[in-house]
Amino acid sequence: MNSANRFILINMEDITVYTYPVNGIIFKEGEPGELMFILVEGAVELRKQVQGAEIVLKTIDQKNDFFGEMALIDGKPRSATAVAIKPTRLIPVDNEAFERLVLTNGKFAWKIIGILSDRIRETNKQLEALLNTSPKDRINFAIADFALKLNVKIHDGRYKVPVEDLKTWLNNRCGVSMDEIDNHLFRLMKSESIAYGASKEKGNTELIISTNFIHQYNRRH
Repeated sequence: MNSANRFILINMEDITVYTYPVNGIIFKEGEPGELMFILVEGAVELRKQVQGAEIVLKTIDQKNDFFGEMALIDGKPRSATAVAIKPTRLIPVDNEAFERLVLTNGKFAWKIIGILSDRIRETNKQLEALLNTSPKDRINFAIADFALKLNVKIHDGRYKVPVEDLKTWLNNRCGVSMDEIDNHLFRLMKSESIAYGASKEKGNTELIISTNFIHQYNRRH
């Protein structure tokens, strides 16, 4: 296993901790899985190939959250690729330790059931939206999601977002190319749904999104 790309082992008493650099691959979609992971520090994206594009299914960034458990439960290959997006430390849990936790700790077992149910529901919802909406609507919904997630407003109530961060978000979540994103943003500017920020110092690094656009594509209603 390539330690430069994968991880370095650190033994802390009886616990083994795996550490990953930014962009370190924890596991790849389609690989056999023998471990789940508990997050100690950092953040991990779970990415999946859909219709030839890579989308982000979920970001794991809360301490003690876990991922990769499905490979232990059903024995099937990894359903997604896990990539560290910050310097990350993980505790690996093998099948024996996982079974022991489930059988001896009722609260842990119920937590597993609840989290799995929520994740399956959210993943199905995301994939259904990806497959059943046009690229235009996927981008519009994702723009609104990103603006509401950041929740940065200017004096008149419109939303402000960094251009490059938005484009990366759209590329990861919508299954469309950067060229398609650029073309779509240009069309939205022509329709005055969005506009570049007025700051001369920052140049065209920020977009202002109209409240009407956010209201139309807000999936949080």
